Order: sequence, then C-alpha cells, then structure tokens
Amino acid sequence: MEIGNEEENKVLKKFKAIHPDKEYPSGFGKKWTDDEEKLLLDELTKNIDINLIAEKHKRSLGGIKSRIRLIAYKMHSNGISIEEIIKKTKIDKDDLMNTIEKRKENKKKGKEKRLDHMHKTITEDNISFSLENDIMDIKKDIKELKNYLHELSEKLSAIYEFEDD
Repeated sequence: MEIGNEEENKVLKKFKAIHPDKEYPSGFGKKWTDDEEKLLLDELTKNIDINLIAEKHKRSLGGIKSRIRLIAYKMHSNGISIEEIIKKTKIDKDDLMNTIEKRKENKKKGKEKRLDHMHKTITEDNISFSLENDIMDIKKDIKELKNYLHELSEKLSAIYEFEDD
C-alpha cells in the first residue's frame, strides 16, 4: 500500500470512528490532483450544481466547499483580484474574506510555532554548551586541586621527616 493511501485510510477511519453509521464517498480523504482542481473550477464556471459536482468527484459536499476555499486562497496569494476569484469559484465575498483572514492567521501561527521551536532549540543548545563549559571548568578546578593537594602532601611529608630526625 502506498503512503498516500495509508494517510487517506487514516482520515477515513478517523471519521468513521466518530460517525460509524455514516456513508462516505469513495473519494473521501483522498488527495486532490491538479487536474481535479481544474475540473472543479471548470464545473463551477459552467454553473453546475455543487451537489452534482460532489457526486461526480465522489467527494463530500464539505470536501468540495473546503477545496473551493483553498483554491480561492491560492488564487488570492497569486495576486488574482477578489472579483476574478468570486467569478471563478462562485464563493461569496464574505466567505472569501473570512477564508483569506483565517489562512493568514494560521500561516502566521505556523511561523510563530516554527520560530518558538527554533528559539527553544537554540536555547537548549546554549544551555547544553554552557553545561559543557561548566563541566570543563570543574574538571580543570579538580585537576588543580589534585595538584595542590599532592604538593601539600609532599610538603607535609617533608615536615614530618624533618621532625622525625
């Protein structure tokens, strides 16, 4: 089984666990292809009913609507005007603006999470590096103490030998 199919099956299993009696279309959870997205836009341009589109694509109505919003966001990201996006996707302006705003927020949160992770990693590396330096310093101090104790021991031995004479 391909990795993509395993992921698709996980999605379907997850939803079936939540709603075991519900029937899911055979395309549910499957990855969208570029050709399928182009076909979806073409069907929208031809004013084909969204329920028929969902049946044809073997996808849920929610899956179709979600993909339309994603396509609309991609179009916006590529500099296509709001009017053109509305014309091609048949999405209403409020829904489009909400989609753009939510996706921008999610993108920002994703960047913040990556930055937090990088900061945490750098901080952990600095702590680790600091600990290594501290350990090296302690080892150096112990070596110096050993040498000092050895010299002190030799001097005490010499003093005791002198007293014994």
